[in-house]
Amino acid sequence: MKSFEIVNKIHSSLIIYLLLGGFFPSQREFLVLFLPTLQFQFLINDNTCVLTQLENKLIKYEKEDVKKEESDGFVDSKLKEYNIHVDPVKREIAIHTFIYCCFLANYFTM
Repeated sequence: MKSFEIVNKIHSSLIIYLLLGGFFPSQREFLVLFLPTLQFQFLINDNTCVLTQLENKLIKYEKEDVKKEESDGFVDSKLKEYNIHVDPVKREIAIHTFIYCCFLANYFTM
């Protein structure tokens, strides 16, 4: 398994954790702190996730024997896998809305 594939699996796992972590009361306090931090990271990093940047650098590094090209982002690459095409502006709105809703759900159930 290539290193960019490992980062991709970690990225997928993190999104599942953000979605389902609030179901566990012990995780809510961490998520209430982590989600605004994640949102701030998007704000100061030109709307790009650090894990996406890491994955793209690893793809470039391992490019000679890898067919996968650098993507616009993790969510964009996942949508393309399922042949779903979404306007980039609407995709970004959906991502930020998802993060905000996860924050609110964890904050009000603490």
